[in-house]
Amino acid sequence: MGLYRTDAIVLGHRNIGEADRILTLFSPVKGKMHAVARGVRRPHNHLLGGTQLFTYSNFLIMESRTLDSISQCEIKESFYKIRTNLEHMAYGLYFAEILRASTPVEDKNQELFSFFLKTLYFLQEWRDLELLSRIYEVKLMAIQGFAPEIFRCVSCGEKLVGKMRFSPALGGVLCARCLEKDVKALDISRESVAALQIFIKKPYRELIKLNLPENIKKQLKNITHPFILHHLDRKLRTLDFINDINCLGVQTGLTGGK
Repeated sequence: MGLYRTDAIVLGHRNIGEADRILTLFSPVKGKMHAVARGVRRPHNHLLGGTQLFTYSNFLIMESRTLDSISQCEIKESFYKIRTNLEHMAYGLYFAEILRASTPVEDKNQELFSFFLKTLYFLQEWRDLELLSRIYEVKLMAIQGFAPEIFRCVSCGEKLVGKMRFSPALGGVLCARCLEKDVKALDISRESVAALQIFIKKPYRELIKLNLPENIKKQLKNITHPFILHHLDRKLRTLDFINDINCLGVQTGLTGGK
């Protein structure tokens, strides 16, 4: 047993005992991992700042046979603006929950780490958070290796022509010839298919000014959510939080991203 250093992003935490907290961290060298921050809930604890939700820190960690323990941490980026904006925090929690749910423990993935870190930077500034969510979902699925087939028919492999539908169960778009393969497949327009293709092809910096009609964004949400839930085979609790925030925003006129 010994000490090791790693950069990591705090994806979540849960309190234990009187003052301790178990953190879920995402590291470029160890993937998703867990470590305990002892005494962190006491006032002025030296670990408090660097172990806040979404914080990107460099950690000095003591190995253990059961649960590694954080000895020191140094903040590299606090992402304070996410935690102090309720709407941005809700989407950040959603992004982190999908990542936790789709990632095995200690499965190193440098590309996925870089992507999630980049997502947090964009989350601080991006106004249309629903659009960012759709882009994040599709890009995350692509990196994880379970992106939907949106370039050819998921059933026959032929070019997409005519009327199309999206099958969460089969994992992609069905062409006009294969619609009967899944009677529960969802409506999808050619414009929505084109948007999904752009999400995969283009980097964030080229998508930040993308402006999609509300009906397309609504259809994309109705497609990506069932696909993700089908793949993960679990409910995402943060979706309810986002829905509550969006409903509040509609009632008060406070939601951004319009």
